[in-house]
Amino acid sequence: MSNQAYTPGVGNEPKGLLNTNPQGSNYAAESEFTPEESNLIAKEIKRVIFDAAPKQFLSMKVLFSQEVEEKGSDEFEYLEYTFGRTSPVLAAGAATTAAAAAVPGAPNTHVSHTFNLTAASLEKISVDNIITYPNGDEGVVVSIAGNIVTINSLTGGSLPGVAAGDVLAIRSTIMADADDAFSHYDRTEVITRYNYVQFFLRAKRWGRVEMQKYINMGNTNFLDVDKKEKVRQLRYDMFISYWNGHRGEYNISGNRKAKSMGGIYPTMVASSSANANPTLGGLGASFESLAMSTNFKTEGGTRFVYGTHQSLHELSKIYKVPNLRYTTSVNGVNLDLEKIVIGGATYALVPCELFKNSACFPSAWAKRLIVLDQDTIRPVKMKGIPLVEMGETDDLQKGSYRQYKDFWCKAQLSIEFNNPQGSFYIDIQ
Repeated sequence: MSNQAYTPGVGNEPKGLLNTNPQGSNYAAESEFTPEESNLIAKEIKRVIFDAAPKQFLSMKVLFSQEVEEKGSDEFEYLEYTFGRTSPVLAAGAATTAAAAAVPGAPNTHVSHTFNLTAASLEKISVDNIITYPNGDEGVVVSIAGNIVTINSLTGGSLPGVAAGDVLAIRSTIMADADDAFSHYDRTEVITRYNYVQFFLRAKRWGRVEMQKYINMGNTNFLDVDKKEKVRQLRYDMFISYWNGHRGEYNISGNRKAKSMGGIYPTMVASSSANANPTLGGLGASFESLAMSTNFKTEGGTRFVYGTHQSLHELSKIYKVPNLRYTTSVNGVNLDLEKIVIGGATYALVPCELFKNSACFPSAWAKRLIVLDQDTIRPVKMKGIPLVEMGETDDLQKGSYRQYKDFWCKAQLSIEFNNPQGSFYIDIQ
């Protein structure tokens, strides 16, 4: 032992607090005095790792409030029938489209129109259909030759001028007494839609010694957190695909083929669902117009409005702020609405904060409102395979030659989205 006398220092000399730091100390890295580190001091680390990940999955709860429908294959079709009548639309190149005035002095005479209809319109119209023009006048279809339709006016009546793109309405059929033939034939139109079931996988590999070291020496609950995070990321995969999955096939690594599910938004775009792109000033008018034009639900039905808190708040302000009344007893004011009633229908507001997360959705989603008739959407899975499953592979301790263990979690998901025309979306500028 040294015979030199030891004189305790104060502050920084010769040891003191400045040099009393654990190895890998943050302070030692930041201090301008380059303090010493020592393995005589242990790091203070909180064992439980804080969960700072987003937790907004309310829309997934709404999705799975419907019973999951099972299909026998990972590819499925579903049918729907429409309203049964569709507005005829005039095509370019109409033959006689100018106004046909009533004939003076000939009250028992009718006038006629001939014009072209679009190909889709010809499937929805028949002779002896009474059609209504945009200005409210009427005529009856008397012949259809190719895509040329001939219309007669009411006796003594007139017909208005029309142009390509004008939309007509079908009022009714009509027949005369003692007819000996049926002139109007039609069948219920059935639309075929399809989708694919997509399979999802997340996995983590742990070396045998590596895992045991975490068990023996770990300062935190990292093993548990890592496993839970795989499940969480799998839910993110399902959530994002539910909203923004594009249906089709991908050629993935190793030249393997995999099917991708079609999600809500791409299905709406492909189906030409109603949409608008208003400024904040026009948001209210656009929302109400689309709400009225796409409401196919029964009286008092509920549709769901999905968007970020900010977007839903902007929508709330349109209907709530002008009607607020403040009193001296008010200590807090709720500026957000939970629902809006328009035209007898209820619109429930559902926050989706993940829409603004750039790691999950493109930037346009931060200002997107999607209004869904949730009753027309069902989650789908393939029969015989669990919706979600997880497990661990065998390692050396269980007879395998492998010196590692894989923890994995898998899932599958698709949707059946009937009548996308009963839903709409708004992109706020």
